[in-house]
Amino acid sequence: MTDHAVRPARQRDLVQLDLDERPATPGFVMVAGDPPVGHVRVDLLDGHAHLAALVVGADLDGSTARALVESACERLAARGHGQLTARPYAGTEAATYTALGFVEIPADEPLPGPLARMPAAPGHVLLRRVLRTHRTTTELSSLLPELDTAPRDVGTLRAVVRRPALGAREVLDVGHLDVTEGLVGDTWVERGSRRMPDGSPHPDMQLNLMNHRVVEFLAQDPDREQLAGDQMFVDLDLSHDNLPAWSELHIGGPDGAVIVVTDQPHTGCGKFIARFGKDALAFINGPEGKSRRLRGLCAKVVRPGPVRPGDEVRVVRPPALAPGAPVE
Repeated sequence: MTDHAVRPARQRDLVQLDLDERPATPGFVMVAGDPPVGHVRVDLLDGHAHLAALVVGADLDGSTARALVESACERLAARGHGQLTARPYAGTEAATYTALGFVEIPADEPLPGPLARMPAAPGHVLLRRVLRTHRTTTELSSLLPELDTAPRDVGTLRAVVRRPALGAREVLDVGHLDVTEGLVGDTWVERGSRRMPDGSPHPDMQLNLMNHRVVEFLAQDPDREQLAGDQMFVDLDLSHDNLPAWSELHIGGPDGAVIVVTDQPHTGCGKFIARFGKDALAFINGPEGKSRRLRGLCAKVVRPGPVRPGDEVRVVRPPALAPGAPVE
């Protein structure tokens, strides 16, 4: 067995490997040996981990390639990533990756945006290696009784998360909601929407809210909760029955900020699979999940103000839909 210690690449390693002039894509390079006898390069595409290159010299037993991939996976898992993808040639090269723990991604599975936007590569196959154990359908079903005890009329804001750039997250002690900007400093104002004719940001999708009990269960680690991508996490029943569209959420008392629930759907996508697994996506988009809005909801700001974890979140439903309203 070949023994080449794996370590993060130094500048001199990058020069030797002719990698110092590559495009400034976020990510990292790890090398085996000194001087390097092999390297692995992982790109972080909008926060998504993709194995862009795995290059080794003489490696008869495959131990150097395995050591490089294992080290990269350990580093990614420690950073909270749920999967690592690769796109080798079908056949012999793909078989090598399969031996390293990768499996093919089904053709009908939704992909994270960065992967969906990759140029076509005839003859290649898209693979994935899962980096952590995700919740199963059975485990998710067992959570439903607890979710159904969430407060219905007065809940609590548990976290405020700003997205200052693609793939970046900032957990805030205090956030500022603005009628024009949404969460101040968040990239909603820069994110176009396919639901708008001109591709501009959708005004009814300024904010995404998610039930904190759900993301806490899926993430299994407080540091991974922010990966869901929502700006606000609340302990509150977000179901359609409890929060019909155009219900108001008053945050932080009578003089605090006010947001309104809109009628825009908020569904899981390829990124959700990458972070929390296929079972999670199927469950939240299934009958039990959709009715409860387990993926969350869309909202917009109607009264600006500061918001802080621990703030009261009080529900004010549209008069015609409030409990006890007369039926015409």
